[in-house]
Amino acid sequence: MVVFTLLFWYNFLRWRIGSMAKKGKKRKKHQLSKTEFIFNFISLISMIGVGIYFGYRSLYYYSKQTQNMEKEANTLNGFITGYEVVSEGDGLHQDNDGFYFKGNVINNYVVFANRLFRVIRVNSDNTVKIVSEDNVASFMWGEDDKYKKSNLRNWLTNTDEEFSGVYYKTLPNKLLSKTSWSDDTIEKTKIQKGDKEYKDFVTIPTIHDYTLAGGKDSFFNNKKVYYLLGHDKDNNNLFVDEEGVIQSIDNIEGYGIRVVVTLKSNLKVNSGDGTLENPYIVDIKGNNYVGSYVKLGNDIWRVNEDNSGLLKLVAYGNEIMRNYGDRESYFDLSDKNSIAYYLNTSYLNSLSYNNLLIDNYYYTGEIGDEVGYKYSNIYANFIVCKVGLLNIFDYNPISELDDYFYMNTRSDSGGMQYIGRASGFLEEADVQEGKRIVPVITIDSKKINNGSGTLNDPYTLE
Repeated sequence: MVVFTLLFWYNFLRWRIGSMAKKGKKRKKHQLSKTEFIFNFISLISMIGVGIYFGYRSLYYYSKQTQNMEKEANTLNGFITGYEVVSEGDGLHQDNDGFYFKGNVINNYVVFANRLFRVIRVNSDNTVKIVSEDNVASFMWGEDDKYKKSNLRNWLTNTDEEFSGVYYKTLPNKLLSKTSWSDDTIEKTKIQKGDKEYKDFVTIPTIHDYTLAGGKDSFFNNKKVYYLLGHDKDNNNLFVDEEGVIQSIDNIEGYGIRVVVTLKSNLKVNSGDGTLENPYIVDIKGNNYVGSYVKLGNDIWRVNEDNSGLLKLVAYGNEIMRNYGDRESYFDLSDKNSIAYYLNTSYLNSLSYNNLLIDNYYYTGEIGDEVGYKYSNIYANFIVCKVGLLNIFDYNPISELDDYFYMNTRSDSGGMQYIGRASGFLEEADVQEGKRIVPVITIDSKKINNGSGTLNDPYTLE
């Protein structure tokens, strides 16, 4: 087709030039031969066809480009990459892998699955890497110093270990892409990349994430303590202290956990401008109860587990102040001096909505030197009741909870109970001390008949 078009224009130009050369002179009218007429006709049709073809292609690709621009305009990656890129200071920066936030930025807040996150970066494939604004749990790393075998990894994501993926199961995981990580080493300000790269659906912040964002002078510094993925030059694991400084840790001490996930590209944003007051809200295309709020009577609760529609709720702002029990009694329903007995009698009877509560499993296995610090040990023992407590390996949706008893004990420390702190530290206290008691109950999600699950519009039951 292109050849015919070129030949047509060649003949047209030859004729035009000849006409100009004979201008002013009497010319004999040229009669096209049949062959020339057919050739020129075919060339003309070819030219018209070429014009139509390339015109259509131009319109098609323009339309696709417009559609893609419109599609990305209402997406998380579209909003973020629409920010002004800076070369220094706080704001959105660009590198070979995409775009990343650095410094004390105020426009990278995003709500995903009823939880507040901060955007770390938009990758070159338009997936978006985010980190939880606060800790989601506090517990010990474990006896193995490698992240691959740690309590953290087995709790956060699905592995070949039994009971793995506790946190992963709280997310609408079909919207996640895997996040790359490696066990890097830091010495002063120099980072040595790990020998091998891995990919998981849920991880924790890496040394590289933290330092690239600006470390203590960045949005990563939330004045709480939490683990970093990596080692110091002496092969010790790391955490960030309350001042934002990277420190070495003892593996059996407990620190906070901030989760990192990567969202798929082009996830629609329902509303928001990225500020704390008006964060981007990612459309999860369905319901996700975990992290949402429920109102029962005059009390507010927050969902921390959804097990096939059975929702575990954590008391929100209606904790109890009292001791845990006698030195020899732990979470024992038959012991009248135990917190377990009190919660499932006096406290339960005081709730106007106790007829809506369902029996559920609460895991009470010991965590300590004698049995090891592996988190799956908690599943060694359990009780079934209507009112329980958080254990140290539960997802905690209420970051402001402070100085409260967990239901787990240390087998090698009689009368000592683990307590949670809002700072992120996991500590211990005598069972006879007065601490906050944070009840946990269970309801059937099928009973929910109103509300949107936000704090201002909590779910209510029939």
